[in-house]
Amino acid sequence: MRIHGSFCARASCYGAKLHRMSIFKNLSALLGGRGFVRNVSILLAGTLGAHLITVAGIPITARLFGPEAFSVLAVYSAILSILLTLATLNLHLGIPIADTHRHALALAVGSGLVLMTLTLNLWLVLLFADNWIVSALNLPDFSPYLMLLVPGFLLGGTYALLQMWFSRQKQFGLIAKTRITRSAGGTGTQLVFGTASNGPIGLVLGHIVYNGMGAFGMLRRLLRDEGVNLKTLTRTELRDSLYNNKKYAFYTTPENLANVAAIQIPILAIAATPAAGQVGQLYLAQNIMMLPMMLIGSSVGQVFVAEAPRYSQEKRLWQFTLSVLRGLAITGVPLLLLLALLAPFLAGPILGREWIYTGELIVWMTPWIVLQFLSSPLSTIFYVTGNQLYAMLIQFFGLGLRVGAVLLSISLAPTWAMQVYALSGAAFYLIMLLAILIIARKLQ
Repeated sequence: MRIHGSFCARASCYGAKLHRMSIFKNLSALLGGRGFVRNVSILLAGTLGAHLITVAGIPITARLFGPEAFSVLAVYSAILSILLTLATLNLHLGIPIADTHRHALALAVGSGLVLMTLTLNLWLVLLFADNWIVSALNLPDFSPYLMLLVPGFLLGGTYALLQMWFSRQKQFGLIAKTRITRSAGGTGTQLVFGTASNGPIGLVLGHIVYNGMGAFGMLRRLLRDEGVNLKTLTRTELRDSLYNNKKYAFYTTPENLANVAAIQIPILAIAATPAAGQVGQLYLAQNIMMLPMMLIGSSVGQVFVAEAPRYSQEKRLWQFTLSVLRGLAITGVPLLLLLALLAPFLAGPILGREWIYTGELIVWMTPWIVLQFLSSPLSTIFYVTGNQLYAMLIQFFGLGLRVGAVLLSISLAPTWAMQVYALSGAAFYLIMLLAILIIARKLQ
């Protein structure tokens, strides 16, 4: 048995290496830019390590907690995701394209001050209006977890801000390390609590730890590297940095809010129905399908936002966008299709009998996730080209489309709400991808 297990481990490892080599080779051939591919490879390696930890933990946490506990986590994650779109009013998105190092640093500090102010406001709202919020959401079982949104908001916002800073600095190795740290901390917390109790609190605390682990490491690095410069920043510089990037607050914040709300409000709506127990199945299916997108797509997107301004200035953004799109299609889409093909047969044996429906949901979600995988890494093209207004309008259209479709389904055919949710996502991301290509083509 040991020989067989060792052989399987070596074969699996060799197969994983071949897949990673294939990803790098495809990206290198299609993009041609060694610097871009190297940066993507660094992020990809870190993200791969992080998601290997997550994947290894999924079968265990699925058996330790069950669908009902994951339904609570789905609600927590949905609300927090919506709140995080407001964390810095998206001012931190201007950090990578600030014209000078000092302006970028002033914007990072100003964004941090906005984050702390909003965190205090969130705490006060939850402190005095908790009963009203739970009643409005029609989620009475969520009341014990409401205040845990505060640390999740602060830590998640801090990580997003610092990730933009270190993307500007092209310190992708640090970002890759934090992704592994986050995954290990979050998964480890869930497993520890899961062995002691199968209540949802372990899943929620693991989610909070996931947000916090990477934030602390990057904050220490920022203070170490920029300590002298931070002390010399003036109030005028902070004020000007926020004012000069106000377009992100006015355009990008509503846009991101609409984008995330289109994904998360339907989950909250379904959670408030008698089908609430199945929301945990939907949450796990969504997270499983997101793994390839987060593995490859997030790494490509992180570098795309750092490299796109240069290509835009050189009038080569159209070719660059097409090259990245082809790389995404070749490296990620086959993996997503394979996952969808196997999911109905493997969900029960791997996750447990309670999770068979998850495999069926993965099939329905495949068109949505494929199109999101292709479009999301490129969506920062709207910021790079100054088309924040168009991006906002597209996202509000998506919000109306997805929320409207799910609410209509809950009213007319509630058993099909999750399937309608998946198909409406596919329709929206197809429109998003076409808009990205139109923008890039116009700048040719």
